[in-house]
Amino acid sequence: MKEKGLSISTSFVAALVCIILLKIIDLFHFIKWSPIGYTEQLQTFDTSHTFVKWAILFIVIWCICIVFYYISLVFIKVPISISSLALGIIIATALEWVILDENTFEKTIKHMSIPFMCIIVILVRFMMESAIFHAQDHPLNK
Repeated sequence: MKEKGLSISTSFVAALVCIILLKIIDLFHFIKWSPIGYTEQLQTFDTSHTFVKWAILFIVIWCICIVFYYISLVFIKVPISISSLALGIIIATALEWVILDENTFEKTIKHMSIPFMCIIVILVRFMMESAIFHAQDHPLNK
């Protein structure tokens, strides 16, 4: 039971930090896309208030963080510094490729945002460190 509470609270903090940092890098135009640009494709949220769009994005990121918390337990035997860096770069590259909707991987690399990649790598490291530390401190089989 305590493990579920830790995963939810850790994921909440990661999602909150992610939303705040996304707003900051969007404010200073470090990314060429809008974090709430998904509402243009979903016609139902197109007329919604900006706060509602950010709140929906927060909930989606929170759910993804909860799932990632448990997935990161697979990497308990691998050094966290290596696996979190590799996973963070892979996730950031995949997200930018999907968001920018570029035809080739080379175009995605050219238009990639380094601050966005750093944010994703830091959040992946935080989630993996927390998950593995909590799993070693309170194993599920106790």
